Amino acid sequence: MAEKISFKSPKFYFVYFIIFSIIILIIFSIIITRYYWDYWSQVRLMEKYYKGRLQEFTQVFPVINQYDPIKGSAAAKVTIYEYSDFLCPSCLSIQNDLKSLEKLYGSDLNFVFKGLPLVVATESRPALLAAYCANEQSKFWEYYDLLFQNTASLNQQEYLELANKLGLNMEQFTKCQSDNRYEQILDRNLTDSMSLQITSIPTLYINKEKVEGYFNYDNLKKIIDQQMR
Repeated sequence: MAEKISFKSPKFYFVYFIIFSIIILIIFSIIITRYYWDYWSQVRLMEKYYKGRLQEFTQVFPVINQYDPIKGSAAAKVTIYEYSDFLCPSCLSIQNDLKSLEKLYGSDLNFVFKGLPLVVATESRPALLAAYCANEQSKFWEYYDLLFQNTASLNQQEYLELANKLGLNMEQFTKCQSDNRYEQILDRNLTDSMSLQITSIPTLYINKEKVEGYFNYDNLKKIIDQQMR
């Protein structure tokens, strides 16, 4: 008896083809997904690495430089860096808050002044330079207070009168002014401010925390208390 030969229908082979194609597509999808997942993981790692390297060459936080006027102890728990200009009304408005904080925290606070001539005014730089000249004779903070008390009448005659009022050596003071001795300090502060992305004054740093825009005594006290912990 002759053996019957069976033939599978084309439809049967088509189903196998579809199943096989789907399996192949799944395998390729997994391979491609893993490849791109690894690729973007590497991209993120590289981005993190180069961002870290960039920060090494960019000033991220303020530092105390030579000739920066300082009030307080280096051992203080909190340092407040003040980027300011004597012709800036907002800088004047925070002075009472800063003095109240100084009175409250005492030796736990250290103040560093960074003169930043951002105000478009004729006396912006001269006032800052006069204050740095007073710093030569250890009278910066007293001179600082007098400048803020007389912002409406600042000019060369006023700078001399304030210096004389504090008993400064006038010959040394005027020589310092005529030499423009601290112009480079102001230029350095401007350069640093760009690295720190300071776009307005007053800007404060309380240790490493940047404070800009609107702030008051309560805001500052809260940040200082956090830094004290």
